[in-house]
Amino acid sequence: MWKNILAIIALSLALCSDSYAVKPKRDAAKIRKEQQATKKQIKETTQKINVNTRETKKQLSRLNSLNGEIEAKGAEISKMQVGVDSINRRLNTINDSINALNSHMASLRDSYVKSLRKMQGTSGAMGSLAFIFSSDSFSEAYRKLRYMQQFDKWRKRKAQDIKATEDLLKERKTALDTVRRSRNIELSKLNMLRKDLEQKRVETDKVVAQLKSEGNNLRTVLREKEEQQRRLDRELDKIIAEEQARIERQRKEAERKEQERKRKEAEAKKKATAQTPSPKPAETPAKTPEPAKPAPPSTSVAAADRALTGSFESNQGKLLFPVAGKYRIVRGFGRQKHPQLAHVETENSGIDIEAISSKQARAVFDGTVSATFKQPGYGTIVMIRHGNYLTIYANLDAISVKNGDKVRTGQTLGTIITDPDEDNRAILHFELRKERTKLNPMLWVR
Repeated sequence: MWKNILAIIALSLALCSDSYAVKPKRDAAKIRKEQQATKKQIKETTQKINVNTRETKKQLSRLNSLNGEIEAKGAEISKMQVGVDSINRRLNTINDSINALNSHMASLRDSYVKSLRKMQGTSGAMGSLAFIFSSDSFSEAYRKLRYMQQFDKWRKRKAQDIKATEDLLKERKTALDTVRRSRNIELSKLNMLRKDLEQKRVETDKVVAQLKSEGNNLRTVLREKEEQQRRLDRELDKIIAEEQARIERQRKEAERKEQERKRKEAEAKKKATAQTPSPKPAETPAKTPEPAKPAPPSTSVAAADRALTGSFESNQGKLLFPVAGKYRIVRGFGRQKHPQLAHVETENSGIDIEAISSKQARAVFDGTVSATFKQPGYGTIVMIRHGNYLTIYANLDAISVKNGDKVRTGQTLGTIITDPDEDNRAILHFELRKERTKLNPMLWVR
């Protein structure tokens, strides 16, 4: 028993000595190693987040591009379907005309055969001459001769009618074959477009599923794009407001100079009149020549602005498109719900155009470059004034114009950025405004 008690006491003492033992201190090398490992882990995590964010941007860009393709193909299918429907109506018309011609041909042949049989029954086996000479009198023979002549003319006309109807029927059948071949080609194209559209939709569903699985990254990217758009709007509003103020100052200064010129002119005229001696009654007073009046600068500038504004407005719906060659609209104008991502709304002050053929942006109308600047997310931006109207070209890399340059319709402004974060797509952001009022560019360009 005592042995057991002693063993318990010894065990308790051992446990107490362990709990109160001093832990060994970590040396500096071990601490530095732990810090380096932590930094490495933070760096790897940051890199992973950045990679995921870039991938989300690419997928979102791909989704926008796919939606643009789907919309374009849908419009093409609708247009092609209209063409196929038109061909079908033409086929029905040709078929109806062929049926009518077949009925007319049968009627002509039936009438022709009946007339021949009747004539054969009248003349019998005697033949035409015997039929005439069998007459009892000269007048009867003359009537039979006239009858034979008229019948012969009628027969020839009927034969010609039959031949013409046969030719027309042959022509219509040839046209029918041509139209059928055309319809088959169009239907084949239509089916290929529909198949391609279905593939795009399947691909879109995959992209949407991947984006939904990256919810946090997607929200981050969308918030970043919204903030970039707001910053661009603020910068454009600021530049336009400053430009309006400068134009107003120039206008007031021009008016002040014009008033000063008129005042000096009036004083000079008054002084010249006071210094001129009174003329003799017999003499005609000499007229003092008036100095030439220069055109007021404010009037000429305002007239030029009005002319440019008027010509720009008159070309609504006919303005040149800001990129040449093939393109697709990947984001439309204004606030709109995303077609696939629920609870996602996007706001766009212009339109986003994916340039497929040419990567060059071009001026949609004559004007003056009023600003060029850089903005995060939009590269270099060029703003052109057309009287009271403005066009904005964003997401450019190298530009070929500068502030104050006069540009012509179709003139190249710069190269659209090919952004790796946008899956190497060249996407031009294009806006159109009347001063600070945003307008839908699709109602103005063709």
